[in-house]
Amino acid sequence: MSYPLHWLKTTFSSQSRTVELLQPELEKGVITKHDFDLATRFLPAGHRHWPAIYGAGAAGTTLGYGYSVARPRWSRAKLAWCSGAATLIGIVFGQVRQALAHRQFAEALENPAGFMEALHNVDSRLGGNGQLGFTLVRLRNDAARLDNPPASQEHGPEMVSEENWKKSWSHSNPPDAASPQATQPKNRWEEIRAANARSVGYASSWDAIRQRHERNRLPNSTSSPRNDPPSSGMDDRTAEQAKFDAILEAERRRGQSQDSRDFV
Repeated sequence: MSYPLHWLKTTFSSQSRTVELLQPELEKGVITKHDFDLATRFLPAGHRHWPAIYGAGAAGTTLGYGYSVARPRWSRAKLAWCSGAATLIGIVFGQVRQALAHRQFAEALENPAGFMEALHNVDSRLGGNGQLGFTLVRLRNDAARLDNPPASQEHGPEMVSEENWKKSWSHSNPPDAASPQATQPKNRWEEIRAANARSVGYASSWDAIRQRHERNRLPNSTSSPRNDPPSSGMDDRTAEQAKFDAILEAERRRGQSQDSRDFV
């Protein structure tokens, strides 16, 4: 805030004085009822005396410590220097707190432009020229935003809503219509291929017989380019494995029959 604190302090010295000066502006509609009530409570409040209160308090605390608590007791010169420094620090601290309080007051105003106009009118009625030469920081920031509007409301991660994000994601990644079909087999041929792909090592003779039985049950259709018969290499390996299993089975039975004859 860049308005004169001293003028506000001397002009609105009490609540009755503040009501008297701002009541005409409220009746003319220059300020709102909210801003009128806020100003009549804040402007004559105790923050007007914070610099003096903090300065006196810091000086008194320093003098009390140096004279009563410190050992050895401070000399008069040291008491004077330290109390003066403490007074200065207290005054500065009070002014900072006072400025922060006025800043919060300005941010709480409902119509800062109307409040500024009311202060100019009050100064004119009191004999001034009505040109206080100040404006509120909030007004300057609002004017700067109006003069330089943002180029786009959708730039930056903080400006992207959840709906816009979902929309942009759907545009950048269109759904793949064939993906569900690619993950699920369409017919028995693909089921057989998937089973062969999952199998580890060579298939047994029972698997070969079952696969041949399933292939014989399937209709011989060429309507779909995806219904290709299994490769000849797979059939050859399956046939060879079946022959090998048959030989082993024959040898096992021959051995069992020989053992039974020897037993008899």
